[in-house]
Amino acid sequence: MAKQSKASPIKAKNNSEHTAQHYGFNYVEIKEASKVTKGDRAEEEKVQVMKQFGKSNDLKREIPRSMNFYNKAVVASDKTPKSYTSFGLDVIGVDTALAEGMVIQTAMSILKSEGYKNLRVNINVIGDKDSVKKFEKELIAYYKQNLATIDKTDQKKLVAGSVLEMYSDSSDAYKELNENAPRPMFFLSEESQKHFKQVLEYLEECNIEYHIQDNLIGNKNYFSKVIFTISGRTTGQKEDTILARGGRYDELAGEITRKRKISAVGLSMDFKSKPGKPIDVRPDIVIHLIKIGFSAKLKSLEVLEALKQVGVPIKHSIDETKLSHQIELAINDKAQYSLIIGQREANMGKVLVRNMDTSAQDEVKIEDLAKYMKKLV
Repeated sequence: MAKQSKASPIKAKNNSEHTAQHYGFNYVEIKEASKVTKGDRAEEEKVQVMKQFGKSNDLKREIPRSMNFYNKAVVASDKTPKSYTSFGLDVIGVDTALAEGMVIQTAMSILKSEGYKNLRVNINVIGDKDSVKKFEKELIAYYKQNLATIDKTDQKKLVAGSVLEMYSDSSDAYKELNENAPRPMFFLSEESQKHFKQVLEYLEECNIEYHIQDNLIGNKNYFSKVIFTISGRTTGQKEDTILARGGRYDELAGEITRKRKISAVGLSMDFKSKPGKPIDVRPDIVIHLIKIGFSAKLKSLEVLEALKQVGVPIKHSIDETKLSHQIELAINDKAQYSLIIGQREANMGKVLVRNMDTSAQDEVKIEDLAKYMKKLV
């Protein structure tokens, strides 16, 4: 059983920190780095995040599962308004789609609590290294067939590593050309297709509006496989703006930590913070969430959101599969109650609420769960 990485607990100062902690993210203090000089700030931040992770953990023994948040910009950018809050979320050591689901759902919950409306996820997938190579090869061939429509300066980009810049260009000069270009989804491996399908299932289960944006492609040396942005607007804004950028960055994480296989998903976001005290949390009560099977993991995000207003710590192992291990964790956490979701409960939209001392349990609808738990605690 891979261990869970420990991080410093803090008392939440605002709704954003409360939401991150409620979903299971731990606060990590990372010293602010220099200003971003090239590329995207979200991409540069993940470099610093993984350097910190490598220093804080003995990766020679094993790679711990880790869910972390930071509440300030790791890499500063002149593009971020001074009145905005910078926030980051990262899940490390989890290779399943639950990592993307957890990061996106937590970010959406934070933005909702900050008063943002019209929230939407724009998402794309470019797959693993082999998938990207095949896509770049076909893309170069396509552009060479249409050289007459490409600016001579941009013709120099018709090489692997640079051609993706042309594909992600949304200017009028490339709009019509890229409409008929190959799509990265056509070159995905079977494993990448399955993973992306499961990411979308998490978004659908959480009723998150999303749009597959074919030309959403970052620097392939940073975010790879699944890439996404979150857009929305707050009071007084007439148009939606991009509030968060993120994705899976396994290759970058492996390069920095010098580990052949390591998984990482994260995002960086900037938003206008709404004043207000966070929900008071009762540290004397602990509830442990136990999920068995893929359907249960889908439902787990809905359960976590439903319980956000209860004000009781919800502990869970993000991607543990064995029931015995999850029960062991609940006992070690000295949980008074465990919430159990299996295939049957997930299909019925219910949760088993079990008293860890008496073993008595009730079956409760997810829509009634918050009200039920408030009576218990």
